[in-house]
Amino acid sequence: MMAQPYKGICYCTSLRRSAAAISDFYNASLEPAGLTVAQYYLLVNLSRFGAANITQWAEQVGLDRSTMVRNIKVLQAHDLIETIEGRGKTFALSSEGRRVLALATPLWEDAQKQTESLLGRANAEAIFLIGEKLQGLGR
Repeated sequence: MMAQPYKGICYCTSLRRSAAAISDFYNASLEPAGLTVAQYYLLVNLSRFGAANITQWAEQVGLDRSTMVRNIKVLQAHDLIETIEGRGKTFALSSEGRRVLALATPLWEDAQKQTESLLGRANAEAIFLIGEKLQGLGR
């Protein structure tokens, strides 16, 4: 059952409900690839690095180390990443990870287009501007 849109006065509640709704939408969009939007985000960022240790990867995606370790375990369990031995643990996409990412990327791109179509270009761009300001809140 779909919840009624929030029309209250609390910015936090509005943003939390909106974040849940868009996460659900992207998760459903990525389901054919077997990924959540969070997993897709992690794989895309690791792909950009080529290979990265936990600290580099966590800093790039804005997660603390313990959260990153939990996420890495899930990605490893699905054979999406591999460990490259060397100086500390370094991770890279596995061949399965590259395959799944290639399958997921057009699904993500379609979700992006649908989101922009719903919001309109100006509102879609405003999300980035507002998000950037909100991420600096309390710092």
